[in-house]
Amino acid sequence: MAKMRPTQRIFDVMKDIKDGKYRLPSIQRSFVWDEDRLCKLMDSIMSDYPIGSFLVWKPPENLRIRTRTFVLTHETRGVRPITEEEPISSAPYLVLDGQQRLQSLYLSFFGKFDARHLYFKVDSNPAEEHDHLRYDFQFLMPEEAGKDRHWIRPQEIIEIGIPKLSAFVDRRFSNDSEPTRERIAESLAKFIQLFNIDERLPFLEVTEDMPYNDVLEVFVRVNSGGMKLAKSDLVFSTIVLNSPDMERKFVELIDELNGGGEFDFDIDFIIKTSLVVFNKGAKYDVGKLEDNEYLTSLGKGFENLRDSLLSTVEFLKTDAKILAKRFLKSDLALIPIVDFTYRQPHQQIPDGQTWKLRQYLYMSFLMRFYSYGADGKLDVIHKQITEYEKPHVFPLKRISKYMSDRTGTEYGLSKDMLKDLDLILNIVQGGVAEIPQKRGWSLERDHIFPGSLLHDKGISDEIADSIGNLRLINKTRNIMKSDKLPAEDSEFFGSTDSTIRKLFSDARKDLTSKRFEDFVRAREGIVVDRANGFLQFEK
Repeated sequence: MAKMRPTQRIFDVMKDIKDGKYRLPSIQRSFVWDEDRLCKLMDSIMSDYPIGSFLVWKPPENLRIRTRTFVLTHETRGVRPITEEEPISSAPYLVLDGQQRLQSLYLSFFGKFDARHLYFKVDSNPAEEHDHLRYDFQFLMPEEAGKDRHWIRPQEIIEIGIPKLSAFVDRRFSNDSEPTRERIAESLAKFIQLFNIDERLPFLEVTEDMPYNDVLEVFVRVNSGGMKLAKSDLVFSTIVLNSPDMERKFVELIDELNGGGEFDFDIDFIIKTSLVVFNKGAKYDVGKLEDNEYLTSLGKGFENLRDSLLSTVEFLKTDAKILAKRFLKSDLALIPIVDFTYRQPHQQIPDGQTWKLRQYLYMSFLMRFYSYGADGKLDVIHKQITEYEKPHVFPLKRISKYMSDRTGTEYGLSKDMLKDLDLILNIVQGGVAEIPQKRGWSLERDHIFPGSLLHDKGISDEIADSIGNLRLINKTRNIMKSDKLPAEDSEFFGSTDSTIRKLFSDARKDLTSKRFEDFVRAREGIVVDRANGFLQFEK
């Protein structure tokens, strides 16, 4: 590669990325921008706004370092790309600052985001606003874009070029009005000018002879703002540098834990769990990895750690009835369960301990136990688990007392906890699945008796919105409902109970405040009974 120019054309840099002339060091976090932010970047360039500079480093040729390529296909629920160790004989530049912007531009021209390409609606009017964009950019499937000839991919626009622009507009948009064709020609010319003629990307280069440790320090400092590099990313990078095979193991384990997208576990969760399990303390500290003790424990114990995590997720779905991340209020609450399971034969939860783990888990959610000071709490519970005289017994009594002492909240299901509607409804409905990636499908809280109808009857919002009048149903079903009285055969938790059914029918026939409140309070009572039974609290 020729000597780095201080400013470069955007499309030239994209072609260089495609040719492997720019790569990412392993310490870089994965791509995290969503499609809205990516479209805003394209709009900013089209609006002639500056998008910042880029910091790169060309390592010496004798240095072997773990790097990875920019991705051509980004999946929102995809796993972190694997880095590779290779000699620097091909002399790529490593991007220390600006990955998210360069990766966004690369996907815009050559790649896909959740299987869709980026398109520019060339007749969009910058004087108007298109979902907070002056110029309309969207990710579409080809068949969607094909319904409107005005959607064009960025790479296709570059290929038109200025000399053929007028003929292209006259041919493709002959049915448009003259003012619209003029606006299209102006937008296309501006696009080509900004992305393939003007030198708009400013680059700063770290000197080649700078020691690697100093380069890492520069990297940390330039990433101290914006989308900040998490401390866990630094810890993970340290792990990878010292034990390269761990990267693939971590990434594959994340994929296993998240299944078909039910959960959203990440590298951060596995690292913190491993630090607790291997007696290093929950707090992130790169200094903990300066000796080989942790790495040795991780290497020898990884398979058991993996089995413990998988057993915990199975417990989560089967015994705790938590089938989606929506109901997993804190990933950290799972760490003591993994910690306990790790110390059991074959990393399986012993008979008779499941209900204790389930009760602890839900109470940690309902008491908001990990909302502050989580690291210290995890360390105390780790000590309680590892020092308990009965290693096959989860020390629930000690842990529950500690939780109560730390929060100042009585350990048990209180009336205030019924306000945590999602959790309680998930319990009484026996575990509710959510499939957010399915278009038009999501889970919503639904009023059995519609709120607008109750409001018209002068019934207070407090009673109307109480858990006795709520259930979880999917969005499509909720949309199909009207604001009228519920059907006589409506299904909800308690609808098969004869007393609840009679009170429900009475309220339908004559919706008064008294009849409705009788129904709500009675149903609320069986909700509490069901939750207490599930958590194995006495009434």
